[in-house]
Amino acid sequence: MEALQEEKHPAEAVRGFAALLLALGATTLMNGSIFPQFDAIFMFARDISVTCSAVTLLGLGLAAYRAPHMLRHRALVGAAAGCLVVGGAVLAAGLALASPAALVAGASIVAAGRAVATVTTALFVARLTSHQAAIVIAAAYTLQLAASPVAGAVSPAVATVLFLAFPLAALALTARDAGFFFDAACHRPSPSDLSVTRPASFLAPFSALFGCLFLFQVAFGFALRFDEVAGAPRTSLFSAVPLALVALYVVFSRRRFPADGVVQLSALVVMAGFLLSTQPLLAADGPAADVALLNAGNGLFSMAAQMALVAIAARNPLGAITTVAWGNGVSALGSLVGAAAGMIANGATAGNPLLRAAIPAVLLLVFAAYVMVGLKRFTFAGAIDGIEPVTADPTASEAAQTPEEAFAARCETVAAEYALTPREAEVFAMLARGRDRSYIEEALVVSRNTVKAHVKHVYAKLGIHSHQELIDLVEG
Repeated sequence: MEALQEEKHPAEAVRGFAALLLALGATTLMNGSIFPQFDAIFMFARDISVTCSAVTLLGLGLAAYRAPHMLRHRALVGAAAGCLVVGGAVLAAGLALASPAALVAGASIVAAGRAVATVTTALFVARLTSHQAAIVIAAAYTLQLAASPVAGAVSPAVATVLFLAFPLAALALTARDAGFFFDAACHRPSPSDLSVTRPASFLAPFSALFGCLFLFQVAFGFALRFDEVAGAPRTSLFSAVPLALVALYVVFSRRRFPADGVVQLSALVVMAGFLLSTQPLLAADGPAADVALLNAGNGLFSMAAQMALVAIAARNPLGAITTVAWGNGVSALGSLVGAAAGMIANGATAGNPLLRAAIPAVLLLVFAAYVMVGLKRFTFAGAIDGIEPVTADPTASEAAQTPEEAFAARCETVAAEYALTPREAEVFAMLARGRDRSYIEEALVVSRNTVKAHVKHVYAKLGIHSHQELIDLVEG
């Protein structure tokens, strides 16, 4: 990350911390105070607003991937601010008048504005050094979880005002610096084009990292709704203890953020939470111990995931918007699925203790299977280090290119000269880097026969008969 930006003044790190804490605080208020107000008027308003947030984030990520020139920074920030102000007024009216239509419209518009504020905040943090970003992220997530029990005690009127003001303030704090990434993306080819010849520089939309984000957020969404009280999630101050320990380690250590260690701890804590959900009498903190563990596990994972997204954004500014927006969009979808599972479990287990234990047990089994099998060959450190840096300077000369960029440019030139299709060019670039068939098969998520067919077509168009000839062609 240091390659992107030199050490920032401590005031910049404080600004990033404030913005991230505001963005997270809005989410805490939403779950603990705003959504319970929705239920009295129209219970599906919360699900619709989360869906709108997910769609906005995924749409923003897709636009940044396919046509970044469409994302004009000032226009987008202005639209987001307008959504927060106008949508906030409509939302407040919907709550005051108990109008389902106004409530849904206002919540949906606000969700779109909050989505943009989430992206600009993450992009701002990506401009800090890795150590500064780690401190900001660890501290913000710890304080957010510690303050969660207080959210339900805030009066509805005050909670509504703060819920609308927090993302607007976060947007104001981060919008200008986030413009660096928008400007960088607008003046270069789209990531979808660049990834053809530089596949290692961009995360695939269905990479293992995004799969992790989705699954862990399913656990969080389940914890939010399972055995909720009056529409509000159960919380515990003890959820913040594991995060506080990680935060202390980050603050007093100059070592790299232990993302994989935090994820492993997170998985252990989440599984313990599901286990306690099946045996509530074992809970040490009353009926909230299981959810306390689930929340703690999710907080740990969210901390590590945010650090990974920020680090990847810093390594490749041209794909930063896509990475951050898509990652947060997938997370929103996961929380939506988990919340639905929690609601189904609540209805199914009413007066049925056996079902109440069975549903968390099934989720525990699925989660454990994914951690043991799905994440067997995946590491956060590998996902971050596997991103090959790309310069964000559109005026950079060929002489100023890194060896990797010069190599990628040569691959792109050869692919264009021999009229390779985008997929063939992608396979060609992997072959030029010495990747084998199994790597290409896994990276492109295609069958062995499909890879063989692509390789055959590449060899035929290039007029070569061996891998060494292909390498000689690129190096020549």
